[in-house]
Amino acid sequence: MHKKSTYFILGGLFGTTVLSGLALTAPQTLATPLSQTTTATTTIRVKSTCSMTATIAPGKQHAATMINGQYLADIGLTTIQTFCNDPSGYVIYAIGYTGGDAGVTGNYNTVLRSDTLGSTYDIPTNTLTSGDDYSGWSMKLASVAGTYEPTIGSTTEEVGGVETVYPFTAYHTVPASYTKVASFDSSTDLDTIGSSITTTYAAYIKPTQPAGTYEGQVKYVLLHPSDHAAPAGNYKMQDVEDWGGTIAIGQEVTAYDDRDNKAYTVRRMCMSGTGDNCTLANSMLWMTQNLDLDLSKDVELTSEDTDLRVVDNKAYSAGYSQDSLGVIHWTPATTTITSINTSTGKFNNWVNDNNKAYSADPDAGNPNSPWYATGEAYNSNLCYVSSNNQTCNYLNANNTVAPTYFSHNAFTGNGNHGKIGNYYNWSAAIASNASGGYNTSTYNNVANNPQNSICPKGWRLPTVSSVAAKSEFARLNNVYNGGNTGNGNKLVQSPLYLVRSGHVVDGSLNYAGYYGYYWSSTVSNANVAYYLYFRSDNVNPANNGSRSVGWSVRCVSEY
Repeated sequence: MHKKSTYFILGGLFGTTVLSGLALTAPQTLATPLSQTTTATTTIRVKSTCSMTATIAPGKQHAATMINGQYLADIGLTTIQTFCNDPSGYVIYAIGYTGGDAGVTGNYNTVLRSDTLGSTYDIPTNTLTSGDDYSGWSMKLASVAGTYEPTIGSTTEEVGGVETVYPFTAYHTVPASYTKVASFDSSTDLDTIGSSITTTYAAYIKPTQPAGTYEGQVKYVLLHPSDHAAPAGNYKMQDVEDWGGTIAIGQEVTAYDDRDNKAYTVRRMCMSGTGDNCTLANSMLWMTQNLDLDLSKDVELTSEDTDLRVVDNKAYSAGYSQDSLGVIHWTPATTTITSINTSTGKFNNWVNDNNKAYSADPDAGNPNSPWYATGEAYNSNLCYVSSNNQTCNYLNANNTVAPTYFSHNAFTGNGNHGKIGNYYNWSAAIASNASGGYNTSTYNNVANNPQNSICPKGWRLPTVSSVAAKSEFARLNNVYNGGNTGNGNKLVQSPLYLVRSGHVVDGSLNYAGYYGYYWSSTVSNANVAYYLYFRSDNVNPANNGSRSVGWSVRCVSEY
């Protein structure tokens, strides 16, 4: 846009002064010309668009018939086309997987096989050619000449104590974990935002391989910018609309949050019936680990990655904007507190505020700290374990024991799901810088609940309601705890894996290891909201309490 400038010139001024009845005329002087400049600025926001499609060439389908120790290359010629206008480029990661999840056995990822065959006859990935004593399959990529050619990646592998670089331009082991296979560092020219690469597969089948159908699958993930870290899970939380419907009732998968690349387990839960005996229509996807997203007043979130659906004058005006493409932008007014006063055991600068967002991260970026998980955490030099091994106290700078932060009971039965995550007050949980506009109960009509949250796009906070079908914590307790309100021990076990993570009030963590608290989006009044509360001898799926307290968050999805 051009800046438009307007100039104003002040011309000469004449003044007259009267003294003792005599008229005196002041000399005519021309004032020094002055100028003023005004600037009109228009901001145009261009939406980031990156996508990828795959097309199998006619006659090159991923299928081949092989017998008697045969080696076959160039199976399934597939063209992978990319489109990405991120000026910092993009990166493609690949992983070999079985069904909807990675199947890793030893150093190999196994593949689907005929139901009549045992696992002994799986076909692992390798760069075999012929004459070997076991079967294997591999992959190769190449850039297609065009507007630009992305860089084909390579990996360094150690074989027999020797590190060797294996480029994906030659047949290469299909990765058992997400591995970078192609990238493009920048894409600023409008003529160079599309590209293509091809991928083919090779296989060697030993003579004694039993007859049957074997399938290997490779998933490719396009991420941007080009230095984006490898996915932490097999699905992206923000793409739940695409993959959520493929998750069976009772199935648990790992998905990553594209905002910070942290991984979470998610599971399709029954919302009525007994256990996992229900229909898809009566089920929902639930996170089975606590949300651990850090907020920052220097990092903007958008409706493309976060559950932001409205901009209004109730709670979603401060820090909010909506561009011409309909994308909602929110900049949190506060940053997640990560510093702890080791003398008092309090989060520094936490304020009990019913209206303004506050959040706290107990692991302070250290996943091995005693706040975060079980197991090795209790062997950490940050943790003093009492004689009965039930409590873990933080050691302050003087190597003396500070207040008890949590007990081992916080995780009993959770297995590797025992992550405390972050603590959020209700304003932070609903992604609001000023939530005071929500001051009327929505218990009887959750349609009036806040429509935004800090959950990933496609996910939201659970609801609590007088309408049974909308009281999602109660429905979950009915199915997986038999509706029991006098014992919450099943809630920390499979498949829910809730955590007795306690709460933060006045900056102090209280009752961790004894009580669990999880926010809903339902309003009680200007100072109070609804939440799930449980302990070993009590469960209340519709409790209510101060919106200023820091509690845990689990997100749900209807996909």
